[in-house]
Amino acid sequence: MSLQERLKALVKAAGEKPRAAALAMALGLAAMALLFFSELPAPAQRSADAPPAGTAADYQAGLEARLAELIAQVEGAGQTTVMVTLESTEERIYATDTRTGQDQSQQTHVLLEDGTALEETTCLPAVRGVAVVCDGGGNVEVEVRITALVSALLDLPANRICVEQRSGRMNQPKGGTDL
Repeated sequence: MSLQERLKALVKAAGEKPRAAALAMALGLAAMALLFFSELPAPAQRSADAPPAGTAADYQAGLEARLAELIAQVEGAGQTTVMVTLESTEERIYATDTRTGQDQSQQTHVLLEDGTALEETTCLPAVRGVAVVCDGGGNVEVEVRITALVSALLDLPANRICVEQRSGRMNQPKGGTDL
């Protein structure tokens, strides 16, 4: 028995009770609406700490901007510019279909209706090194704090992080303090 037939039977059975028929009709419509909306695709949600979508260049630029903003907040760092180098570009991994026979197996990429391969995941490249140029780069204490910060954030060894003083502050000796 279909949903419409059931609703008609409920309406007939509740002929003397118009409120019950209206309630049954409303419940039926609500159930159909829920079924309809459950089939709609969910909006894409990005977590707050997820890497930005796009190319390796977008990823690199985003890292540079976020690091520069964070390092500028380190006491004594001052105005900051950051350059990040990456190991490679992003790596795309495509879905494959494996067919096995008695003596052999064959792998093929899963293709979409438009003929493109189905992308399973994209691996962002590893950070190779970081260069930081800031006003406080001539101060050893600031340099150590910035190096530790970048090392902890990106899981990089200290020998892949370079902190230098911004030009224009040449008169201050290395390791000196602002007066």
